Amino acid sequence: MNNAKYEKELEDLREKLNKDVVKYIEHGSKEEYKDLLTKSRELDEAIVKHIKSLNK
Repeated sequence: MNNAKYEKELEDLREKLNKDVVKYIEHGSKEEYKDLLTKSRELDEAIVKHIKSLNK
């Protein structure tokens, strides 16, 4: 995957994470918290994948 694709993936994941943060702040339910953690993990994994690709 090239840098532009990684950057797009990271931006999309950041946007999803931001939306989940807002939902959690507004409602604070256990389900929103789980969604927030899931999106955070996805973003972390994408960042690690991107860094590994740069080091190749």
